[in-house]
Amino acid sequence: MLNQSDHDTLVTSFYASAMNEKPWAETLHELAEKFATSASLIQVQSPDQQILSHDNHGYSREFSESFFTSDAFANDPRVPYFRAVTPGSIYYDHMLYDVDEMNANRWVRASCDILGVKYQLGAVIALPDNSVMGLAVLSTPQEGHATREAIDAFGRLAPHVEQAITFGHILEFQSATRSALLDALSYRSDGIILISRSGAPTFMNVTASDILKSRDGLTFADGRVHATRPPENRKLQSLIEAAIASSKSPADCAGGQTLVSRPSGRRPYVLRVVSAPKTERFLAGQSIACVIHIQDLDRVLTPSKNTLMQVFGLTERECDLAIELVRCASLERAALAAGMAFNTARNHLQNTFRKTNTSTQSELVQLLGRLT
Repeated sequence: MLNQSDHDTLVTSFYASAMNEKPWAETLHELAEKFATSASLIQVQSPDQQILSHDNHGYSREFSESFFTSDAFANDPRVPYFRAVTPGSIYYDHMLYDVDEMNANRWVRASCDILGVKYQLGAVIALPDNSVMGLAVLSTPQEGHATREAIDAFGRLAPHVEQAITFGHILEFQSATRSALLDALSYRSDGIILISRSGAPTFMNVTASDILKSRDGLTFADGRVHATRPPENRKLQSLIEAAIASSKSPADCAGGQTLVSRPSGRRPYVLRVVSAPKTERFLAGQSIACVIHIQDLDRVLTPSKNTLMQVFGLTERECDLAIELVRCASLERAALAAGMAFNTARNHLQNTFRKTNTSTQSELVQLLGRLT
């Protein structure tokens, strides 16, 4: 049912969705298609079993929200069985209860009639904040319950799904607030590329894709990432090969760093190549052997307005000037870039000194740099 190519495609899609690079609806559509079912869903519940978020393929969001608040869902006797599944496990209907006995219950029949599906194959995942996520494919009576082949395939996929979701969850909530994190991510200059054991990329974020498309020091050719200058490319390929080899053996994780110069004359990239840790299923599967992290030394990172306003109480125009001070070498240039008169800029600067407890422009810029 699920060959290695299908497996790798789904793993890549789950990581992309977990990192907000791809809509969950698209990944869930792929999942249902690969398992030949009519629908699939993902749902996050709080420790007290309140539904926090959900997405699906096969139903509209309005339909799903209506169903989860319906009497049919509230009284469905199968729900406690689903909720009792141990996190880290996969489940299927005929593993949890007597399907024929359940089908005699009017609330089960009502749920099946509303959804148009009868059987479920899924996985339960514990998230870092103690919430629980469920992922499932749903099949109609005609499609039948999960076969042994489908159960085994889902079992191979589930650990990758778990680690992709956990990684995305940590990435999403490691900041004090979701808003602050999204601001920080929107300003990041780092590219991330996941490399398979064959040496080919299985996933890259938008930043990495844009870097490769520019062909300014790094390129993508013949299914691999290359540095354009031969000596640098030899070192890069050596680091990648060592990291991949380390992922296949019990040896310590290999890794290394290198500079990649840019023909345009702009500052170089710093590349860090890290092999898949043996203790992290997030990277240790068949599909991902190492990670390439790309840092663009030419890009100036600036704090967001939202952060400056919330942390220091700066006004919008004070924020404009503060951000341009990080980019520019002088107050005069920063004022011009912010579209304000020099004397106005000086007044804003004095207010900013007072609010940030700084006394010089260099001290202020150093402080703001820590917020990027």
